[in-house]
Amino acid sequence: MTASSRIPSVFTRIKCLLYYILGIPVFFLIFTTLYRPLLVRELLDMTPQGLFSFNVTIISCILLGVMILSRVLMAVTSRHSALSRLSWRLWHVAELVGMSLFVSLYLTLMYKGRYTYYGMAGICMGMLTMTLVYPYAILYLVWNAIAAKEDAPVEDDSLMRFRDQQKQVKLIIASAAVLYIEAKENYVIIKYKDGDIVKEYTLRSSMVALQELMRKHGLVRCQRSYYINPVHVKAVRKDKEGVITAELTTPNLKAIPVSPRYYDELANLL
Repeated sequence: MTASSRIPSVFTRIKCLLYYILGIPVFFLIFTTLYRPLLVRELLDMTPQGLFSFNVTIISCILLGVMILSRVLMAVTSRHSALSRLSWRLWHVAELVGMSLFVSLYLTLMYKGRYTYYGMAGICMGMLTMTLVYPYAILYLVWNAIAAKEDAPVEDDSLMRFRDQQKQVKLIIASAAVLYIEAKENYVIIKYKDGDIVKEYTLRSSMVALQELMRKHGLVRCQRSYYINPVHVKAVRKDKEGVITAELTTPNLKAIPVSPRYYDELANLL
């Protein structure tokens, strides 16, 4: 069975099964009680007895029993083999047929022979199909949306996505390739390696806007205008005048200034 032909696993989870078990009979109870569709009203009222509310309650209990049996069986079956989309749809049809047969048995007994069992079964099938198509459709759409959300592709955490001030992605690059980032007025310059070649990209953004992205990918602030990738730092040096700089492993790149307040944090990462 191909992945596309199988139903999403979310449809056989306990939470989803419980929603179907409770949702179908509760919807029938509320819907028929509040709106009293013509076919349902004529079938269940049994004038002059006026047993509409009683019959609706009993039928809701019958639906609950059928749904419990059906969904427990579905849970057991799905553990041994994945259900296809076709078998899952046929399962719903079987549920409707099963509910119709049990409800028709109850109503045939209540009508005391005025209707044949098979004639009543056809009436009940039509009544339940027209009534329960709504909760089945609603529950399917809800859980299908949940499944689609769960199956959405996950972004690769090793890639950095640089966005401009309009939140548009302008550069996607592996975090390990970034050397440092330098602020220039209303822009930042991203220095990175593409193979053995050092490149740079100018992005309209600010150091503050990049703060969370830097933290996530391990780049640290080393000076007010610089973020640096500790992976590419060869050494941190302090000259006779107390000026601190970070020397990068990549040849021919300038030393990056390091403020005293950031020195300990950077040195501990090396």
